[in-house]
Amino acid sequence: MINSKKGLLIALATPIIALALLAGYKKYILSVGKEVTLSITGYDPRDLLSGRYLVYTINYGIGGICGGPAYKHKKPGYVCLEPKNFTYHKPNNCETMIKGICNRGGFEAGIERFYIPEGEARKLEDLVQTNDASIVLSITRNGKAQIKDLLINGKSWRDR
Repeated sequence: MINSKKGLLIALATPIIALALLAGYKKYILSVGKEVTLSITGYDPRDLLSGRYLVYTINYGIGGICGGPAYKHKKPGYVCLEPKNFTYHKPNNCETMIKGICNRGGFEAGIERFYIPEGEARKLEDLVQTNDASIVLSITRNGKAQIKDLLINGKSWRDR
């Protein structure tokens, strides 16, 4: 009887602890990372399972990202923002880099979606498509990026 109560407690506590650690890690990236703003172009897909979000293409200001032959397997890549270049190997002389994966000719860094409230979705979708849109990122030294904000014409989407 005691073992089953301990097992139940562990089973209930494990996902709560894991979620708290994930939230803490995301907050850590936001607090210690270097802030960078990049322009985007996007659209708003509708997904019944994931909810409402904007999917966008980030303009890194670099040509030839994940170029060359199409790979069947995912391959790690690095976008260096200072100085601007792309490489498949971790750069040594890069001030600010974003680590991601080249997948079917596209670069994915886990920052290509911005989740939005249901009531603001249609309006925000139109604003992103018809105005100057950009995202503010927090980037750590090891290349992990986290979204801080979405900007429309240089102002936070929350201020609209």
